[in-house]
Amino acid sequence: MTQPRIPVIISSLLALSSASSFATAVPTDTPLAKEQHFVRGNGAEPNTLDPNFVNSGMPGDIIVNDMFEGFVIENSDGQIIPGQAKEWSFTKDGKTVTFMLKEGLQWSNGEPVTASDFVFGWQRAVSPKTGNNTGFVFSTANIVNASEILGGDKDPSELGIKALDEHTVEIALSKPTPYFMSLMSIKTFFPLPAKLVEEKGDQWTRAENIATNGAYTLSKWVPNEYVEVTRNPNYWDNASTVINKVTYLGLSSQNAELIRYQSGEIDMTNRVQLEYYQKLVKESPEQIKAQALLGPYVYSFNTRQAPFDDVRVRQALSMTVNREILVDKVTGQGEPEAYSVTPNNIPNYTAPKSLFEALDSSKRQAKAKQLLEEAGYNQENPLKFTLTYNTSENHKKIAIAIASMWKPLGVKVELENMEWKAYVAAKGAGDYQLARSWAFGDYPEPSALLEAFTCGHTANESGYCNPDYDELLQQASKTEDQSKRFALYQHAESLLNESAAVMPLYHYNHTRLVRNTLKGFPNNNPKGNIYAKDLYFVQE
Repeated sequence: MTQPRIPVIISSLLALSSASSFATAVPTDTPLAKEQHFVRGNGAEPNTLDPNFVNSGMPGDIIVNDMFEGFVIENSDGQIIPGQAKEWSFTKDGKTVTFMLKEGLQWSNGEPVTASDFVFGWQRAVSPKTGNNTGFVFSTANIVNASEILGGDKDPSELGIKALDEHTVEIALSKPTPYFMSLMSIKTFFPLPAKLVEEKGDQWTRAENIATNGAYTLSKWVPNEYVEVTRNPNYWDNASTVINKVTYLGLSSQNAELIRYQSGEIDMTNRVQLEYYQKLVKESPEQIKAQALLGPYVYSFNTRQAPFDDVRVRQALSMTVNREILVDKVTGQGEPEAYSVTPNNIPNYTAPKSLFEALDSSKRQAKAKQLLEEAGYNQENPLKFTLTYNTSENHKKIAIAIASMWKPLGVKVELENMEWKAYVAAKGAGDYQLARSWAFGDYPEPSALLEAFTCGHTANESGYCNPDYDELLQQASKTEDQSKRFALYQHAESLLNESAAVMPLYHYNHTRLVRNTLKGFPNNNPKGNIYAKDLYFVQE
């Protein structure tokens, strides 16, 4: 039986079809600067610019999001609006989605963007053979056969996506998925230039080869220095783009970044160095921009090996971190304390309390000592381990502060910093004991953060595995009633809290320095995405 289709491009979205609604909305009579070259601190060197393999959460994501585009994009508030698709519809049962592409879409090399490019990109991303660490989101999106493909039981060609013609893509879902459209804006669902990738292999992203379908295309990559992109004249909304060139500086040192910002070399920093934040707020409050993000700053335990295969050790360390002091005296940028993985900006959801959240400091210390003694650690046999973080003055300062909080327990901590690529590789290989990490949601629902802790999940770096936890998330995914679904998530998250598989420290409140002449900066995107196509410089 053919399901009736429900168009979802309602009048408010149709109103967005004018060019000015999608990219930069420059107020009338704004005196634009003559030079539109945007230089941004990017935190570190990207591992790759291939959307299927770029490491999540940091440098590569930022650049890839400027160069490629999926069916939909986000506005400055993080709301979904049309991108490569001009419209889409769901069948009445919510299990089939059809996207209609805009007419005349082109890659930067002049080749047409077709429905088959989406099919190719998705099948490549979901294939276990490619080693893509974000392929799990196809299962999260409940796309037909995704779980079986990821498990090696079916071929990527059986994924629930097909090209009906050059401009029409049909997606089959195993069940209605309320957050499906929110997922469609992330890099894993981008199309890829099929002919180019097949011809050039892993060299397709080199500047002399690459083809992109977003607002910008790669012009230069100087390893360990910078990546440079320029406007893509074939982008469907190029007429609304103002920034002509973007340079991403891979600066892991916030101090070096600040110096270059103050000297006028950088227009927007990646971070604000902790010790300078209060001074900068007093001196240049208008240049400080903050975004509350959908996720926490965490320390990840490697639960596969001693000493952190013992839940008592994990609990003892987590409960003795004074998060109030951490956010007030160390980070000091208005971050909310974190005792659970899910942040407080998920609508209608409240994270469960941790086991120790209500205890005062002295009771936490006493309980922690008891737990360590039960685990066999004492003055004669102190707990020893290495805490690893990627190179950054901020991460170092946080690590030193937390290590000092563990001293009363007799714990001996060795601090180890690594450059970004080595750090990511070590975490991915499980070659660490305790590591600085993060968790970010791609859509505003608890599952966006909680699924990463299920058994065998590709993003589960800690190795935590609890079948009861997994079962609760499975039940939640089948529950349409939000209040009942959220109750299941709360139960699951309480199990995660008890296990202390991860140590949430605070929820991200990402602060940057942004030059006064740079306009269009979004303050309300919960994923922290800042697209160069939405920005512009005005005259001083």
